[in-house]
Amino acid sequence: MPTGSRGLVLSAQAVDPLSWFIGPLVPLSFSILTLAYGVIQSVLTWSQSAVPELQPVGVLICAGAGLVVHITTRPMRSGLGLGLAVLALAGAVTGMVVSAIGYAGTPFSLERWWASAGLALVIGSLGPYLPALRLLWLGTTASVIATITAFLIVYPAQPGFGPVGSALLIAYPPLLATVATAVFSYSIVSTMLPMLESPSRMRVAGQAVRDEAARQLERVTVARLTARAAPFLQDIAEAGRISPSDRALAGQLARRMRDELVTRSNLSWLDSIANESRLVVVDPDHRARAMNNAQRTALRAMLRAILDTPGTDRGSLMVDLRAAQDGATAVGVSLDIALPEGRKIMHLAPYYLTLGTAVDDLALHSAEHLRMTFRVPAERDVPPGLPH
Repeated sequence: MPTGSRGLVLSAQAVDPLSWFIGPLVPLSFSILTLAYGVIQSVLTWSQSAVPELQPVGVLICAGAGLVVHITTRPMRSGLGLGLAVLALAGAVTGMVVSAIGYAGTPFSLERWWASAGLALVIGSLGPYLPALRLLWLGTTASVIATITAFLIVYPAQPGFGPVGSALLIAYPPLLATVATAVFSYSIVSTMLPMLESPSRMRVAGQAVRDEAARQLERVTVARLTARAAPFLQDIAEAGRISPSDRALAGQLARRMRDELVTRSNLSWLDSIANESRLVVVDPDHRARAMNNAQRTALRAMLRAILDTPGTDRGSLMVDLRAAQDGATAVGVSLDIALPEGRKIMHLAPYYLTLGTAVDDLALHSAEHLRMTFRVPAERDVPPGLPH
């Protein structure tokens, strides 16, 4: 699918779910702004309301809709689905209707009504978490429903505004927020996708990680073999002669070293990481060997980043690889210990994004613990341009 088309069906969180630069703060900030603006305008128009007590109720309902978005989109959550988005918008529309009932039958300053802006802020809080197309039809639908309902309740609200002018004053903030948020989401996604999918970016970042991993593995292997053979050779050098027992011991050491080298050659690259880092690998069909260099590098870097997270229990990290019916490999990564939220997991973001460029269907599923799945395509399905 072309990048322009994908920009309409992907959200900013979908292409960068861990560290989108203001994502975690948008709903909370907009909820606080809704609360502050609603309270101020309610106080200023208190005498113009037939039932002024309904204004604080409407403000709390509208601000609570933004909090729903904030709670369900915190880092490491599974994401904002269509149902929760509709629930948040329904809450904002409900708060607007409650406020309109409070002003029904009394003239008031329609241009200073907080409820239209409150609905607009809730629509804006959905920007990082919904694709542009979904934002357009959800925001437009909520704006039309809210405008028609509120207009029927409050009209005529203020002398000097006809029905068309009154409807435009009510509809303008949420409709403007809908268009602006959709455009913003599209521009973010369409800009990031070419950067994340650049093969040159993957090769430059991946080569450094791969070379360092190879050097580390080589150092560990050489040190282990040297630790066994060096004392024996030193004893022979000091003695100046070779006894029959030395020959027997040399044969035993040679067999052990050969067995270890054969065993290590039969291990997959993922098994080698598991032996060094205490993570658990379930790979009965040896699917890890079928992964290409880009996929190995990206997964290795992601696992290293998880293991380096403060407070992580290395033994609780498990990687499960299973064969799919179409020849692809289904991979699941899980961690039984909850990762800390906020800035402490931000260092996982570049590794997650790099992994997403090398595999298919990468997704985070768990709200509290790390549960990550993706699909490694069969060799014939590897996208062109990726290294093998």
